[in-house]
Amino acid sequence: MVQIDFLNFRSILVFICILQGLVFAGLLIARGVRQRSKADLWLALLIGLLCSSLITPFIGFANVYDNNQWLTYFPFSIAYSYGVCVWFYTVNLTDSRHRLKGRDLLLFVPTMVYLMYRLFLFSHTVEWKSWFDGNYGDVFGAAIFVTEAMWNLVLLVFSIRHYRKYRVWLDENFSDTEKIKFDWLRNFLYLFTAVVVLGALFDFANSFVVKLSYIQYFYFEIVLALATYYLAVAGYLRSRTIELTFDDRAEPADEPRRSLLSDGEMDRLKTRLLTVMSEERPYLDPSLTLTDLTRSVGVNTTVLSHLINKGFNKNFNDFINEHRIHAVKSKLRVADDETVLAIAFDCGFNSKATFNRAFKKFTGMTPREYQEKLTSS
Repeated sequence: MVQIDFLNFRSILVFICILQGLVFAGLLIARGVRQRSKADLWLALLIGLLCSSLITPFIGFANVYDNNQWLTYFPFSIAYSYGVCVWFYTVNLTDSRHRLKGRDLLLFVPTMVYLMYRLFLFSHTVEWKSWFDGNYGDVFGAAIFVTEAMWNLVLLVFSIRHYRKYRVWLDENFSDTEKIKFDWLRNFLYLFTAVVVLGALFDFANSFVVKLSYIQYFYFEIVLALATYYLAVAGYLRSRTIELTFDDRAEPADEPRRSLLSDGEMDRLKTRLLTVMSEERPYLDPSLTLTDLTRSVGVNTTVLSHLINKGFNKNFNDFINEHRIHAVKSKLRVADDETVLAIAFDCGFNSKATFNRAFKKFTGMTPREYQEKLTSS
């Protein structure tokens, strides 16, 4: 009998990541219940599932499997579930009012089938499991690997597509997107996709090239463990649901469609909009939205969005921020002791990062470079 050793380097490293993940999953659950944030609960479930999958290498390197063959086929790792959690996390983070519908439950069917399959195998004797593994294990293992990889990648593609449409929607409706654009979600989706692809490469090599040893699989397990560690910490600190309602089935503003305005109406409303921007200066409101601006112009959001897109070849966010930058430049020419950032805030910006990006975009230089140019001229 091999001696059980939980103090080996590999088991300790994986255990630290599991422990960290479970702690932050618990914190996410507590916050999700307290703030009624479904996104937090989905992220907690995903982290919990990742931690569960790490139990296999944790106890495996400690020789627990060698001394407890009856554990073979226990579903510590729940296939087909990760992409589903990522999808629902993405949807609920960008739409705080999203509700789980009956048809959404169909996404859990592959997971339930897999669980029944693994629990069926787990319920048999060690001898029967050895017979099954020797005769059918490779075939079923390869089939599960291929279908799970495709399933998770499809859901990740849909999640990334949803997020990109969300970012377009933000720029069409909000003048300040810094706190609601969820850069964290973008990083999360690309990181998770990279982990899934790496895992698929290991499984492909194991199923179709050469049988990988437990030690060789550790290189992927450590990547998964570190990714879980990062997702747990960064997810809790940076994933905060905001009251937004985004439906990715809505028609994107840049989608080709019949013109809503005749040339005469377009010119008249362009003049009206520029007058409002010049006289009322709505861009000074840091939280200005497309809906807010419609009240001054006297048209609905669809017409105003079309007017800005087609009449000025800009989205709403760029249209407003360009006016803010013009106001900043005017003040910089006569500024005395007032700092650039203070001027930016006075002109409607609500974030230093947003201001710097906008200034560079519309002037081709940084605020400092622009000041130096003013000084030298």
